[in-house]
Parts: sequence; structure tokens; C-alpha cells
Amino acid sequence: MVEIIIGIYALIVWLIYFKFKLLPWTTPHKVTVIVIPIVGVAALILLLNIFSPTSNDVRVIKYVVQVNPQVRGRVVEVPAEGNLPMKKGEVLFKIDPTPYQLQVNEIEAQLVLARTRLKQSRELASVGAGNRFDVERYETEAAQYQAKLANARWELEQTTVLAPADGTPINVQLRRGSYAVPLPFSPSMSFVEDEHQVIALFSQNELHQVEPGNEVEIALVTHPGEIIKATVDSIVWAQGQGQLAVSGMVPQTGAAPVPPGRFAVKFTIAEKDRPLFLAAGARGNCAIYTNHLGVLHIIRKVMVRVGSYVNYLILKLH
Repeated sequence: MVEIIIGIYALIVWLIYFKFKLLPWTTPHKVTVIVIPIVGVAALILLLNIFSPTSNDVRVIKYVVQVNPQVRGRVVEVPAEGNLPMKKGEVLFKIDPTPYQLQVNEIEAQLVLARTRLKQSRELASVGAGNRFDVERYETEAAQYQAKLANARWELEQTTVLAPADGTPINVQLRRGSYAVPLPFSPSMSFVEDEHQVIALFSQNELHQVEPGNEVEIALVTHPGEIIKATVDSIVWAQGQGQLAVSGMVPQTGAAPVPPGRFAVKFTIAEKDRPLFLAAGARGNCAIYTNHLGVLHIIRKVMVRVGSYVNYLILKLH
């Protein structure tokens, strides 16, 4: 857009001084013609960056669930297929339920026996032929087996591992015959949820005019020629340089100052663009339109759209 403005200015200068010769091409006029665009472009860029800040580091982030079973066992079925969307509650994989079903059957039998003995001890105690302590002991046993049965049934249910949300299992290497274990450092698969966050990183001096609710336009590389509408949800006023790790060491001050880190701005995608698929890890550019100097927003919007169409260019030979 700046190039277009300079081009229009050059055309006007050519018409005034050379085509129609409305003014003489003298030294004072030459200086004026050169100074005006330099000052004007510098002021334009400064104001644009203050009241319509941009970032070329937009990121689409999605939650990734490391899927671990609650019980261990041999995998007997893997209905989930890599990179195919699934709904919440659909089966990812199944563990052999046989040992857990046998455990349920065993505890059910023990519970039946405990209840039978409890009933008999109560009958004997009611006619004075039994001991009250036996009644209490069998009551305790029955309650214990009831709790064990509930846990065994829960473990049996956990042999079927379900999708935790709407999303997509990625890089499914789990196969029938594999042994799945409930260990956090050995997940069975990764599951990428459909829910996403869109953030952009800005330099620290670019956000003093930005407020929640400001209009945002996003141009992702994965969607060339498209503008995604959004609003500012919030500014994350924290980053790693503001944190010190728990340590017995005195922090090092360093020989030279570390370059200032950037702050993240979270966006809320507009309702009309929410059906648009946003891939995890997608990158792009964005512009935030503050509540000041709205006339400059037109220039920035043109620049964002031009940049979006530039994404069509694939500059490689092979």
C-alpha cells in the first residue's frame, strides 16, 4: 500500500512539474518534493504501527491429549484410524477384557457368599443362637466386597478407551497385540482436539493501544486469499523472562541485557468463520484495529489483503 501511495505521489509530481509545468523545477521545489514523501511515509508507518499493529507470527494451537489407558492389558481392537476425525465417546481402542471380567465374576461370587453368611448370622443372632460380633464381621465383609465389585466393574469398563472430545487421532501406531500400560511417559496415541486457540505474538511496545474487543483480521498461509475475522479476547501479560526458577542459586545478571520477549494476544474467531478448518500449527499474519484513527485502518486492511494473496505464491523449483 505504501508503494501505491508513493507511486500516486510520483505521478502527481510528474503531472505538475513536467507534463503541465504548473510549477518551475527549481531547487526549493526539488527539496520539497523529496522531503514530503520521506516525512509522510515515516509518519504513516509510525501511526500504522501504533494504531493498527501487525504480527507475522500468528499461531493456531490445539489441545493434544496423550491417550493412556486406565488399566493394562493386551490390545485386541483398534477402531481408530490415523488422521480421521472422531466424535467424543467413539472407541479408540480396546484392551482384552477377559481377566477383568473374571475378576468381576469372582468378586460377585464372594459378595453373594458374604451376603448369605450375613443373612444367616442375623437369623441366628435374632434367636439368641449367634454372636453379634459375627454379624458385624459379615457386614464389613459384604461392604468390602461391594466396594471391590464396584472397582472391578470400573476397571472392566476402562478396557474400552474412548475419544475424550471431538478431534482426530494422529500417527496411530498402536496395533492389535500391543501391550498398553497406564504410564504417563508411554502414551498409546496422541489425540488432537478440534477446539483451538489462535494467538499472535507482538513486541512489547505495540500493545499499549490494544484492548479486548478490538477488531482483528487474520491471513493464514494455509488459506491464501482469505481473511479470517476475529476480535481480541485478551492479552497475556506474562512471559518467561518474568519468571525465576526455584533454586538455591543467586540469579545471574548477565553481561548484556537480553532482548525483550514478546507478549501473546488471544483472539476469538468470528461466528461466520468458526466452521473454517484451522490446522494445528498453522501460521500467518494479522492486524489489530484499535479504536483510534480509524481512517488508517483502510490502508492496513489493503495491506493485509495483499499479503493474503501473496500466500498463493509458491517460490520453489522442485
